[in-house]
Amino acid sequence: MKTEVQILLDLVAIPSVSSVSNQPVVDYVRARLDPPVWKVGLYPYRDAAGTRKVNLVALTKNGRGKTAELALVCHTDTVPFDPGWSEAVHPKIRNGRLYGCGSCDVKGFLACVLASLSRVDLKRLSRPLALVLTADEEIGCVGAKHLARKKAIRSRYTIIGEPTALHPVRAGKGYALAEIVVRGKEVHSAFPARGRSAIYDAARVLVRLERIAKKLARRKNPNFDPPFTTLNAGLIQGGTAKNVIPGECRITVEWRPIPGQDPAWAAELIREELSRSTRAFPGFDAKLYVKRMDPAFAPSATDDLANLLGSLTGRRAAAVSFGTEAAHLSAMTSEAVVFGPGEMTVAHKTGEFVSTAALSKCVACLGAVIERLCG
Repeated sequence: MKTEVQILLDLVAIPSVSSVSNQPVVDYVRARLDPPVWKVGLYPYRDAAGTRKVNLVALTKNGRGKTAELALVCHTDTVPFDPGWSEAVHPKIRNGRLYGCGSCDVKGFLACVLASLSRVDLKRLSRPLALVLTADEEIGCVGAKHLARKKAIRSRYTIIGEPTALHPVRAGKGYALAEIVVRGKEVHSAFPARGRSAIYDAARVLVRLERIAKKLARRKNPNFDPPFTTLNAGLIQGGTAKNVIPGECRITVEWRPIPGQDPAWAAELIREELSRSTRAFPGFDAKLYVKRMDPAFAPSATDDLANLLGSLTGRRAAAVSFGTEAAHLSAMTSEAVVFGPGEMTVAHKTGEFVSTAALSKCVACLGAVIERLCG
């Protein structure tokens, strides 16, 4: 029986960035599921590059069909890491912290789940328990959306693993991604009047995006920090050479809508501003292309699970400003809570870590929840 720390060392050592198959992580977990206790279903698909990805839904055999009392959900992929970071897939423990890619987001939670399952007498459970592994969360919750379309499982309670510092999270912002393509006319830079600079026009777009961001900020939800839908122009790419009037410029835009707000509202505001610019500046040509639009995670109708987790950890319920799989899995459960060890502020970067004390506390908490809800 391995401890949560030993399991996490194993998991971090398995490279699982979203560009590669998550099969090795699924295989590691599946090898730890006792066949007399679990019935395992696999939901594979191929990503845009043709790489095989696998979602796993395991249910204890004391249930019927695809229904569970409690589902524990965890994604299996990580963000890319700096090749120069030696600890990324060679994890190390220092000063009570385990360092490595995915240690916090979110293999730490998965290690805690596996450790807690090994300490519970699963054959004695009176109500069915489920373990769900998803692929490609980091690039758009693709695996979770796949499972939702398949209606792969239905549970009364669901805990979705994310680093929340062991706060039970009942709500989260959505996520939308789009690109604005600004088109001009290329000419030699010695004769600018014969062309049209796409970069100059992109600057006009940026001014309007800042105006939209201020408008979005007027509608607030005090449960979040910041308490409004944020908008960001994160990338600008344009031009071909220093002595050419640029014929095209692309602006990557993202926004994170608060619950109760249509994620399409920001897109509508952007299109309205682009139309105004078209009327105000003859020859102006810019279009918005939405690539992703995920809804916010609104609180469930009940808070029984959140209250139970809060009583076990001593942490109050919270809301988070980052996107999670909860928005896509909420239709498959009566109550969804996002929960896990670690803090998102240390995730997605070199030096990512999770404290071993938080892992230990999470294992004890998950074990108590399983006993309480399924025992």
